[in-house]
Amino acid sequence: MKKLLILCSILLLMSSSVMASSKYVKIEPEFLQASQSTSYERVNETLAVIFSKIRLVIKTDKYPKYYHDFTLIKDDGTQNKAYHYVKYNGAELIYNTDTNELKYVSFRRPELMKCRIIYDYPAGNLHAVQVFVSDNESFIFSSQGKYIDYAPYVKEVKEKVIKHWKVPPRKQIDILAKGQKDLLVQMALTLNKDGTVKRCKILRSSKIKMLDENAGTAIKSAAPFKPFPKEFFNEEIVIILNFNFSL
Repeated sequence: MKKLLILCSILLLMSSSVMASSKYVKIEPEFLQASQSTSYERVNETLAVIFSKIRLVIKTDKYPKYYHDFTLIKDDGTQNKAYHYVKYNGAELIYNTDTNELKYVSFRRPELMKCRIIYDYPAGNLHAVQVFVSDNESFIFSSQGKYIDYAPYVKEVKEKVIKHWKVPPRKQIDILAKGQKDLLVQMALTLNKDGTVKRCKILRSSKIKMLDENAGTAIKSAAPFKPFPKEFFNEEIVIILNFNFSL
């Protein structure tokens, strides 16, 4: 009987913990400094509002697990091309384009500067908060409000790929192009946390097989990459790489 009471108490505490985590909480975020962005004040104002009242856990069972014929949300400069973005009952569902599986459930705050509050699927745990300044500048904060700077790691990956990119001679490219001017190959590179390549997908083809394969070879030659820094909270990241043969 005593063991049963202890077990019931543990279950009750676990239940209470889950209930508590599903409520709104306040988190003190790590604010940006003036040296990090000219828009640091606006970013910090947005962070202060978001983290002043945020849920650590949400229910995700009502969201469809797979993407099929949903209407896509128009890209406002905040989307990663490796995912489908779908509006659904006030949420923004983010589906992996390779598997069509739901990866994240996110919420936007239209009254603030562009931002996205992201939860894992199906666990429903707060994954990150992302604030966008422009197409080329955004800031990611963990569920504890800690700023996570991905830029140095992404830059290092891109530089390593470029170093291993053996561009065909200009004359050979011109022959293959047959007058075609736009010779851009865009790849989505998905890395595991240990730096190994999980997936490499062509997002935009040059329409010339040899050039597409050339871009893929550069990535294979550069791999594997360094493991993620310890402060990264992702199991994987997606990096968009552009190979421009038009230059």
